[in-house]
Amino acid sequence: MTRRVGLFSLAFGAGFAVLTIEIAGARLIAPVFGLSAVPWTAVIGVILTALAVGNHVGGRLADSGRVPLSRILIVAGATGVLPVLGTGVPWVARSLLGFIPGAVVSALVLFAPPVFCLGAVVPYLVRADTESLETIGRRAGDISAAATAGSILGSFMTGFVLLPAMPLPLLLGFTAGALFLMAFAAARVLGETSVSGSALLGAIAVPGLGLLASGTAPDTLHAEQTLYTAVTVTERTWSNGRMVRELWQNGGSSSAEYVDSGDPAHGYATASLDVLEPLIGGMERALVLGGAALTLPVAFTERNADLEVDVVEIDPAVTRLAAEYFAFGTHSRARISVVHEDARVFLRGSDDLYDLVYLDVFDHLLTVPWTMVTQEAFSDMAERLSPEGVFMANVLSPLSGPGTAFLQRLRTTLETAFADVRLYVADPGLDRAATQNLIVVATRDPSTLPPFDRAEARVEATGPALTDAWAPVEYLQAKVFVEGLRWR
Repeated sequence: MTRRVGLFSLAFGAGFAVLTIEIAGARLIAPVFGLSAVPWTAVIGVILTALAVGNHVGGRLADSGRVPLSRILIVAGATGVLPVLGTGVPWVARSLLGFIPGAVVSALVLFAPPVFCLGAVVPYLVRADTESLETIGRRAGDISAAATAGSILGSFMTGFVLLPAMPLPLLLGFTAGALFLMAFAAARVLGETSVSGSALLGAIAVPGLGLLASGTAPDTLHAEQTLYTAVTVTERTWSNGRMVRELWQNGGSSSAEYVDSGDPAHGYATASLDVLEPLIGGMERALVLGGAALTLPVAFTERNADLEVDVVEIDPAVTRLAAEYFAFGTHSRARISVVHEDARVFLRGSDDLYDLVYLDVFDHLLTVPWTMVTQEAFSDMAERLSPEGVFMANVLSPLSGPGTAFLQRLRTTLETAFADVRLYVADPGLDRAATQNLIVVATRDPSTLPPFDRAEARVEATGPALTDAWAPVEYLQAKVFVEGLRWR
């Protein structure tokens, strides 16, 4: 009985480790590839492939009896260090191979080796637990169920507990260390040649590597993993000589403020304020979808002291950081109310009307969550506007080349909800092929918007509207990388 408990524990641990590597691994490559469908598809596809190949090879190794399971788990622990030490791999892969192939290769290099080894665990344990052909189905089912139970708990524990509790390198280091402990346990349970020395050494040393890799750069004021994103606060001198404090989410700079004044430092924010200048003085209520460090809501209230701003920000952690590190926390902001909710859920549950609805949501460097740019989403936003209300959004796109595919479909979608749609260039000095901030301005009443003294982006609506049933946003935005992502 004790032996069977040991076998089930090993199966459970292997399943737990696979899901920890998968979920934490997706976060690891998020600063380069985001957390859209593309990198998730790459990570899940590679993990499942590695598991399948590991099952196949593991079954044959188990039958041959030439390689002890403890040795395989030693290799799993050793290769489990790859995500800890290989954080530069995704950047190199994207640079050399592009967006989608780069995501696949990153997952292959960093996550496939340890998961391949873990895939061999179940065949070994099924063979060890089988006493006769009459019970082989039952024994295989029990071991597989234990591994699946480990995967289930691993998914919940990693996503809801472990990711927010510690830095990614430390979590992955502890995972690799646990694989060394499993090697030690396998040797004891299966009566294999002892690997106690190397296994215990790895169990101690590898988490230490994770701890060392968790150190922050000199310009980093704060870094943490939340339920929703990898978030970092930095402070550094920009090329204009001014000190800027930034909030980074999944590798993208979502908010930036000048330290000496608290004013927005991002070009899109100042461009948005310039566009709104003729209108904001007469506004009473505004809704901002995507708060980040609340830099833009604060700037709105600085220009209209009577403006009430509701902000929908899904992650309470970034609101806490906004109060701790940014202008939002310098004094009371009674006219800014923050709701921690998914924006689509908020829009459906609200009957309030606003003079301004501003959409500023990203899940990566340049990708927007597809749920926020569909025909249904824009219809919900339009319904929250007062009769003369204005919709605005910040999007990133080039103005020529294959990368405009998303912008063309976006314009088609916007025109299903708004009668007047305009796109303005945040920085007119940029080349059209450069990926750049564009300010969307739209209204249901064409007489509402005055002419603005700003360059308009001439991009025609092309293709069908994006809908909740069909919104290939990640695919369309991945085309930005076809000719190479550049900002100038």
